[in-house]
Amino acid sequence: MSEKKYLWTKAGKETTRVGLTKVGQEALGKVKFVDLPILGHDIKVGDSTGEVEAQKAVVELQSPIAGKIVKVNDKLTDNPELLNGSEEDAWLFEVNN
Repeated sequence: MSEKKYLWTKAGKETTRVGLTKVGQEALGKVKFVDLPILGHDIKVGDSTGEVEAQKAVVELQSPIAGKIVKVNDKLTDNPELLNGSEEDAWLFEVNN
């Protein structure tokens, strides 16, 4: 799931947020489990940043950007279905700019 159409990025002042697009949500179906990346890890473009288990598939997420993981969406641990909501709520992690 490395294609840009499945993951979005949004640059802020200090971090860039990565999330699941509507196209990605539709391709996966209802999300059942999310394995998020580890805080503090340095990642490169294409590195594995976790896994999403959904109704239609289990996919390994590949980062569209490089940086250090500085924040993860902890809400997804108990509520993975948030990835099936608005794109704004369907964010996974942030890296430093």
